[in-house]
Amino acid sequence: MKLIYASIPLLALIFLSAFALVHASSLQHVDELGNASLYIFGVSTLPNGTVYGVPATLSLTVTNGTGQVFLGSTPLTETDTQAQAVLSTLVACKLVNANCNDYNFYFYITSSSAEVGGPSAGAAFAIAAMSVLTGKPLNQGIAMTGTANPDGSIGIVGDVAQKSEAAAGQGIKVFLYPSDEPSVDNMTPAALAYDENLGMIAVPISSVYQAYQYFTGYNITPVINHTIYTPLYNQVMNSTYQEFSAYQQSVYNSLPEKTSTNSTISSYINQAEILIQNESTLAAQGNYYVAASYMVTSAMYLVVAKTLEGLSASSDPSGFMSWLISSENASIGATYNQVTKTYLTNDSTIDLKLIAIDRLAEASADLNSSEASLSSDLISSAINYSFAEVRRASALFWVASLPVGSSNFSESSYSNLSNYYLYRASSFINYAELLGINDSVQLDGMRSSFGQAETYQNNGHYIASIFDSLGTIATADQLIEENSISVNNSVYTVENQMFLSALREINSAEKAGITPFLGISYYQYGKNFENTSVIDYLDFEASSMAYTSFETGLANASSLPFTPVLQPVSLPSPINVDWEIVGYAALGFAIGVLVGGLFYEYKLFKLVRKNALSRLEKVRHRHKAHKKRR
Repeated sequence: MKLIYASIPLLALIFLSAFALVHASSLQHVDELGNASLYIFGVSTLPNGTVYGVPATLSLTVTNGTGQVFLGSTPLTETDTQAQAVLSTLVACKLVNANCNDYNFYFYITSSSAEVGGPSAGAAFAIAAMSVLTGKPLNQGIAMTGTANPDGSIGIVGDVAQKSEAAAGQGIKVFLYPSDEPSVDNMTPAALAYDENLGMIAVPISSVYQAYQYFTGYNITPVINHTIYTPLYNQVMNSTYQEFSAYQQSVYNSLPEKTSTNSTISSYINQAEILIQNESTLAAQGNYYVAASYMVTSAMYLVVAKTLEGLSASSDPSGFMSWLISSENASIGATYNQVTKTYLTNDSTIDLKLIAIDRLAEASADLNSSEASLSSDLISSAINYSFAEVRRASALFWVASLPVGSSNFSESSYSNLSNYYLYRASSFINYAELLGINDSVQLDGMRSSFGQAETYQNNGHYIASIFDSLGTIATADQLIEENSISVNNSVYTVENQMFLSALREINSAEKAGITPFLGISYYQYGKNFENTSVIDYLDFEASSMAYTSFETGLANASSLPFTPVLQPVSLPSPINVDWEIVGYAALGFAIGVLVGGLFYEYKLFKLVRKNALSRLEKVRHRHKAHKKRR
């Protein structure tokens, strides 16, 4: 029996250790939402220059997470493919109204090619993510090529004929390719005949929604409502317009001379008066934001004229400008406190406070420029000061319609959101640059905006950082769309896609009970350029999409514990160790050892007892025999 009691503590220790391992592994367990896989196709080149299609497998695993996108491959992955994976995941989340920040996306590409590169699998990335997020499996007899543009359209790629032939050879039955392909890279008669002989058809498509329907059999394309429901928007914009109108009139009335003999001053006044004539007409038509935008420009002209008149009349122009700058700096600080602490907001109006804070950040930047040029160029100093004054004033006009009360608003609570939009902007800017777009002005503006967003983030100005990141995203989106136009001259198609995508974002916001003030404003403002300037039209429609998406997500801003990975990691083929399974195996082993040990001890006990009884019986037998002899 001592043997049994001595072994129990050891067996119990094994059992408890195994149980602890299982418990610990369950605490570290990451919930897996689902998996998806599909064929994608690239190209390779023979020594003689012949291009041929190469099949690859794209696999995706989605887990709960914090919005990060990982990409691994066998063999290596080029940077442009990594950038497209991030962009495509964002597109997928937008198209199915999912919050990317709730998940992590693990893509893996396996190919026989020497290197996996190019953005041509972008739409396939998006389709894989949409499949997992919606729980709809993919038809493995379908494959595709094409990029995923931010507006949900399918972007152009090269070597479509070679890819389709590779797909047919892989047993694919339906091959999807961009409908806007230029003829040089389009499906050739020879390729179509080759595909048909192998039982495959090639289908041109224009949107990721169309591709999703082919792959899953489900049509989730939203019905676009062309009538924007804007009662709250109109109320706020009308209030903003009225406040701005009163401010503009007060500046105009304060001008010492409305017909200055100074040609520079007179030019600014004349330009302002021309804009003022159009503002009331726009407001009467209900275009309050457009009217207010004109007012920002006209008010700046008037303040510049007033400031230059003050300089001309001053005996100490430099001292006069220093006093103006110091006074405006104090006004910006006071206005910031008033905006953040005095006005109350809800989910539908919080963006009004954020817009106001961003305008104050712009005012501070203008004032810094004014101070920097104080000793070298008084005219530039006066102009930058004037911009600062008008932007500071406009901040109050954005929140003027909000209820007054005591607010505990904290800009620091937007740190995580600022990180997220920096990450998102970096993905857009990387992809736009990798496309090889030749628009130095726009590219420089995009990079400058992103650099300013990083500076604001580092200085703790999180809301201003978010707005500059959004500006970066909008510019990158515009450049991506311009690239499609420059390649195949599909101006109407691209404009229509951008228009519908902007409307779709606004519709989604309205269904969520959110009024996207900037999204609607940029959408309406962009319509002014629909028939006059393609670039301006795309610019404002892209801004509408970016800002509407941001405004819709504000209700979830507090639930974004996000640490950015600015460059997706290229991972080797993973060997997954499921510690929960290991734990249960150890627990089973421990139970087996315990049961086996007890069984062994029981058998041993029976053997010892049998031997003891046998010996006792012999002793009794001898004792009886001894008694008989006596």
